[in-house]
Amino acid sequence: MHYDDWKDNFSTLFLNVDFPEDWTGIRFRSKWTKSNSGGLPHKYEQEELERFATNPQFFVRPAYDTEFMFSLTQTGGRLPVEGHYFTYPFKETLQNACCSVFELPEGFEYLESFDKEQLRFLTPIKREKENSGRVNLKAETSYVFVPSLEIAGHKGDFFLSVYFNQAMRDVNIKRVFHPADKQQGKEDVLPTFIPEEAEKLVN
Repeated sequence: MHYDDWKDNFSTLFLNVDFPEDWTGIRFRSKWTKSNSGGLPHKYEQEELERFATNPQFFVRPAYDTEFMFSLTQTGGRLPVEGHYFTYPFKETLQNACCSVFELPEGFEYLESFDKEQLRFLTPIKREKENSGRVNLKAETSYVFVPSLEIAGHKGDFFLSVYFNQAMRDVNIKRVFHPADKQQGKEDVLPTFIPEEAEKLVN
């Protein structure tokens, strides 16, 4: 198939990775709303740095040094909206987004402000259905994963899938809420297992 024909019908090529049996896969469903779409700071000014922290946050604290792979997935793309199909890069349904990982001070469970000294990982900022990353986190250290859109105030649904080379009991991971985030009580705090990665639990 010629590339021009391929791109008329497809937008993404996926390679399946079957994680080893000692890896755990979990998934959160969340959304950017009026109260928690903090966007990215375009200037290093206090107001924008604090606004960033209103984005959805996911707390992680591993008991051991742990390798994490994660995927931020938007729900837009090739699927039709009210019977109408869009073409790549699907700017009508996908937005520029990224996911960052911050190390928290001891005793904290959520990020209060964007701090480049605490930033440990940042994915590319791009308009794609999936944006993924890979990071090593230290034992007995607290972090937050922060999915964010580039532009504050824009809205959208997303999934955050997280994979790690430890048992679930050895990683404290949950959705946490900044005081300005009005989604508390509307979203699950704990993740769900990713079915295809939870086969060992059944076996």
